[in-house]
Amino acid sequence: MIDDSLLSQMKEIGMSEYEAKVYVILSALRVASAREIHEQTKIPRGRIYETLTTLAQKGFIVSSGKAPQRYSPVDVTRTFERLKRESVNSLEGLHERLKALETESPVPLMQGYKLLTDWTRDNQIRMILHRAKTEIIFLCNDEEFLKKYGSDISRAAKRVPLYLIVGRKELAESATVKCYLGGKDIGSSFFHTVAGESNGLSMKLLLLADRVESLSILEENGKRTGIFIYPDMYAGYLSRKIVQEIVPVERLQKRS
Repeated sequence: MIDDSLLSQMKEIGMSEYEAKVYVILSALRVASAREIHEQTKIPRGRIYETLTTLAQKGFIVSSGKAPQRYSPVDVTRTFERLKRESVNSLEGLHERLKALETESPVPLMQGYKLLTDWTRDNQIRMILHRAKTEIIFLCNDEEFLKKYGSDISRAAKRVPLYLIVGRKELAESATVKCYLGGKDIGSSFFHTVAGESNGLSMKLLLLADRVESLSILEENGKRTGIFIYPDMYAGYLSRKIVQEIVPVERLQKRS
């Protein structure tokens, strides 16, 4: 839910109601498509692109420039420092600066975002499962996450090839889709810490979609952090290696 007091503060610096809602949601999600923003804000679909265009022109957000376009906020500190400087300039000077921003090329390099709250992580995971078009790889060894996203995983598996990879065979018994086990490389890299290599950091979940984006949830000393990367230049290679190594759980059961 969007904080009404935060929206009021955004409107005080000149944003419209829709601009404030879109900017606040993007600041939380870090990256999203126009459709996802529409679903989160309930802003009429016809007004979403108009609002995104206005925010981009004002220098608050940037787009990926690729279809489907994804949008993300410019660094908050940098954005508001700029606003402070520009507040003393004339409207003409402000207009020229914003027009200059409009002509800049979208950032093509790999972008990483921290997802620090449960709400942000949950929404981004569900959006990835919903928007994936060609393939989903979901590595998880935590029953809590498998239950939380079980229905989302099931729906996604009906649309695209989905590989649900678990670290323990017994987790597959409660799963709603076909499960896989990985070999030694997957086990040591994602599920089990190699002796002498423990640094207190463990991976709870790794989600790879369409071989172009990734989301991981890491835990250190009881504190969880999500890392979302788009476009992830390593996602394609990692996805191919994982698919080559995994084995269906039922195939292992037949051998026993």
